[in-house]
Amino acid sequence: MTSDREGKRILIARLSAIGDTIHALPLAAAVKRLFPDCRLGWVVEKPSAPVVVGNPLVDWHHALPRGWLKSWTEVKKLRRALVRERFDIAFDVQGLAKSAIVARLSGAPVRIGFEKGESRELAHFLDNRLVRPQGVHAVDKVLSLLAGMDARAPGEAGFIFPPCPPGEKSAIEAHITTHQLDGGFILMGPWGSFAAKRWPLDRFGELAAILRAKTGWPALVLGHGPQERGAVAELVAARPPGDLCPAPEVSIPGVAELARRARLFVGCDSFPMHAAAGVGCRTLGLFAVTDPRRLGPYGPRGAAVYERLAIPRSTRERRRLDQSGMLALTVEKVADAVLELFERP
Repeated sequence: MTSDREGKRILIARLSAIGDTIHALPLAAAVKRLFPDCRLGWVVEKPSAPVVVGNPLVDWHHALPRGWLKSWTEVKKLRRALVRERFDIAFDVQGLAKSAIVARLSGAPVRIGFEKGESRELAHFLDNRLVRPQGVHAVDKVLSLLAGMDARAPGEAGFIFPPCPPGEKSAIEAHITTHQLDGGFILMGPWGSFAAKRWPLDRFGELAAILRAKTGWPALVLGHGPQERGAVAELVAARPPGDLCPAPEVSIPGVAELARRARLFVGCDSFPMHAAAGVGCRTLGLFAVTDPRRLGPYGPRGAAVYERLAIPRSTRERRRLDQSGMLALTVEKVADAVLELFERP
């Protein structure tokens, strides 16, 4: 390993999902603060790549297609790219066989991961410096990997996103002006990766009406892709004019840009919620089948609301659950939680 403290080559292996990739950004920020002249690399899978590509923290990246581990061609390509970088240290942030394999393929003599029980599959056999995670939230657990370097995070966790492309930023500004949102708006993220995480879309419409009456601010509703955007358009058409409007189609950095401009974000457990909390927007997360202590909006400006929690151990089990947990969460309870969050200093 390089003896020069400032010349280290450090790799982060956090492949997916988008929200979990966002949770690894504070590790990248901490590494750069501890070792300002290090070369920081990141291996990521393509759906999460917009969190990494163009990020000012990241000096090198390699984006993998889904299913890459089943392709000998992709594995060889990854191996060649990693060997050229000559990494000294690799962080296995994901704690799965595939992320541990990335760390091992890098050739880094120090491969830092979580101890057995916190990592899964073969990860703890492939990583060679195992850390017991500290804290409850996913961000704090990721930052505890720094103990494998005999270090700790300097100061508060920092989330740095790639800059929003200039054309997209201009489109966001035009959209805000066109819909007369310059005086402020509430950003809503009604989507989740599976049904049990989603609050009914019509309830977001009811919530928007209550919040506009209480605060004067309309809602801007996110939707990605034709299906979600079509559903948002139907919701907007069914509500009184001015309560809410559709957000423009934006990238992941664009979601972060919208959140920076919003008065507050309210939405389900998904990457827009984590992006909003990361940029310091007041953020309220709606929960039923994931643990808000571990996956809630990170930081002092975040809060979570739920009526009842049923948290299976595996994602596969969560995906089998119905929406009953989210259906139990009333519009009135969410509205009260939003207004309470507004009252925080």
